[in-house]
Amino acid sequence: MKSKTIKRIALYTIATLIVAVLFTPYLWMLINTFRGSGDTFASSIFPQKFTLENYIKVFSDSSSMRSIGNSVLCSFSAALLTEVIAVTTAYGFSRFEFKGRSFLMSIFMCLRTFPALLLAIALFVWVVKLGLYDSFVPIILANTMLNLPFAVWNSISVIDSIPVQVEESGMVDGLTRMGTIFRISLPMALPGLVATFTYVFIMAWNEYLFAITFISSTSKQLITAKIASTIGQFSVDYASLLTTSVIASVPIIILFIFIQKSIISGLTSGGVKE
Repeated sequence: MKSKTIKRIALYTIATLIVAVLFTPYLWMLINTFRGSGDTFASSIFPQKFTLENYIKVFSDSSSMRSIGNSVLCSFSAALLTEVIAVTTAYGFSRFEFKGRSFLMSIFMCLRTFPALLLAIALFVWVVKLGLYDSFVPIILANTMLNLPFAVWNSISVIDSIPVQVEESGMVDGLTRMGTIFRISLPMALPGLVATFTYVFIMAWNEYLFAITFISSTSKQLITAKIASTIGQFSVDYASLLTTSVIASVPIIILFIFIQKSIISGLTSGGVKE
């Protein structure tokens, strides 16, 4: 009993230390959003006087709120488009055997290692020629291209975890292939698909390179570019930088609160096969 108690205490202590190390920078950032404009970081690590002036400044700035809305639109659209393409592709890889299947799956894995900077340069030329510069379309498509390989691979593992016999039973009962997919396969794969959607949404939300490459107008600026704009050539507005960063993380936190159970079950759905 004593050895088990000691092991449990040691485990909890290590877990607490790890959480503290990981959480401390975020806590420090949150606390310093309440620092006044005259309270410099050189004077103290923590604010000497707490104030809400930074939040009032950011919320009263219509461009900051517009940037968050633009990021939500682009990230959701990219995640949805990626999910649709990934599910249809993954179902074909999971349920059908065809020549070159393994080679194509390897290609998908290699595409994820392609440098985003080279992709941005190539896409920029085409975007300008097609007249799509300074619009959300190239950002959505670029994020889709960048995250599609992972989405396909993860969706394949999710669909593989669904027994083929379940689909065959549905078709015996009179369902078509499409009916089986929409009535049986997709509902059973929903937790895994939610996890994939969430991952792509977060990656698109945090993306910065495409946000500054394809957008020039302030009205279409994404939140990552808005945060970067607080860093000037000779000075940095740390108060606005920290406050905008905290506010920008709120949509992600809300997303996790509502779908955390689906994410956990989705990430482990392909781990065990019968």
